[in-house]
Amino acid sequence: MQILVIDDFVLVELALAQVLQGSGHTLTGVRDPRALPEVLAQGTRFELALVDIDFGPGCPTGLTAMRILAEQSPGTAIVIESTDEERNRLLFLLASFAFFTPVALMSKASSLAEMRALIDAVEVGALTGPGFAASRLSRSAGCLDELIRTKTDLMLWRALVRFDKRGEVARASHVDERTVDRFTAGKCAVVDRIETGFPDGAAPSAPSGSAGGTPVRHANLLRLARFAQLHSHFFTDEALDGLFAARWAAPRPRHR
Repeated sequence: MQILVIDDFVLVELALAQVLQGSGHTLTGVRDPRALPEVLAQGTRFELALVDIDFGPGCPTGLTAMRILAEQSPGTAIVIESTDEERNRLLFLLASFAFFTPVALMSKASSLAEMRALIDAVEVGALTGPGFAASRLSRSAGCLDELIRTKTDLMLWRALVRFDKRGEVARASHVDERTVDRFTAGKCAVVDRIETGFPDGAAPSAPSGSAGGTPVRHANLLRLARFAQLHSHFFTDEALDGLFAARWAAPRPRHR
């Protein structure tokens, strides 16, 4: 197979080269998703792409890489690479399964034998086994639609990356403070579902009640600000604008 390794960490490609030595597979490395169109334009038919989900500062993420693959090389099977200890990876994983159709999720902590077995399975189309057990992510990808329903939601999340005061969030999002209150009150439940559904995420800290309501409102705001800051690279990813715009513009299925 012709295999793309889209990862800014060259040691990943070198490890895979060791794994695949003598297998007949050919690796092509791409360090930055922005270089991917030029590689694809050379005409090589890539059967598989191993895609890192989160690159370094100033670099597009794996969502951009997957969008380019979907548009320019739709026949390429995608395996997502992820580092298990990255607590901020969860939303990237949910988005990968919400917007695209990866065939597997591969931990960068996998043994060489596990990597080889997964690649061999993709080659013969045997898409079963531990490396392909991503159904939980597929089922939970709908949480992303609840987290970001509108362009205003996306603006509010981006404001919460930078601010944790109600007035500042409102001004940065071009909405009034009551809209901020409704947003923070409504999003805590979906954040709870995301975090409790994936134990490796940040532990939820539900706000405590109060007769006057003000402490709850403030606690909701701080809770979501912490979540936004943990996932800041996701919420500020420019790829989200186009991906969600296409999703919102798509016709909704009609139920009888």
